[in-house]
Amino acid sequence: MSIDPGAYGIQNVTHGNFAAQSSGSTVVAHADSHTVRGRGDKLNLRKLWSISRLDNGKYTLRNIDTNHYAASPNFPALEQNIIITEDLQQWDIKETGVKGRYVIYTTAANIDLIWGLINGQLGTPISLRDTPQTPSNQWELTKVDSWRVVGALREKLADLQNREATLLDEHQKRQDEHTKHDDVVERLNAVAVKASLDARHERERHLQAEAELKASYERASRRERARHLQAEAELKANYEKLLAESAPKTSQRRCICM
Repeated sequence: MSIDPGAYGIQNVTHGNFAAQSSGSTVVAHADSHTVRGRGDKLNLRKLWSISRLDNGKYTLRNIDTNHYAASPNFPALEQNIIITEDLQQWDIKETGVKGRYVIYTTAANIDLIWGLINGQLGTPISLRDTPQTPSNQWELTKVDSWRVVGALREKLADLQNREATLLDEHQKRQDEHTKHDDVVERLNAVAVKASLDARHERERHLQAEAELKASYERASRRERARHLQAEAELKANYEKLLAESAPKTSQRRCICM
């Protein structure tokens, strides 16, 4: 019996947990308060799988939430975990003797290896097993109304758009803050440049004033020295003149005494 293409919940027969994509790159056991059977519950897209039939009669299992495919590792072996990949990989899905129960076979191995769940703990990786008759290796496929899936995807898209708008708004605010910061830095740089120029001009004025003061002092010193030398010369000349004038009178006094 072939499986109609569509969105399905894949539920383990023994443990009741659903196959879901983990936050990493594996397929794990999952259960939450929302069931894929309910009509009023919000769908958990991570535990929904789009099952598509290929021309060769095999199937692909693509996660509705991430758009990634369930796959077996290269050279699959017993007890290896089911992984997630962006590349398409095919599976063979066969119904058991109990209607509605299925076994999921990898087509990449030389022996029969199937999906299995070793315990009922949440987060337990779904791995490759080799006993298809064991109920813990069997799965019930519950189809979900496509309109509910579309609605959930639209809701997810709207949420992503809102997040994008929020991120864009935050990005714009950060850009505005960055622009303001750049303006402040530019103004501070301008103030610093002006202060540096003012300091240089002030230093130049100080050096010029110091040079002028030094030159003025040297001129004053030269003038004062010149006046001092002139006064000294005049004093010497007057002194010599007085000596010259007093010399004959002394000679005359000597002659009278004789």
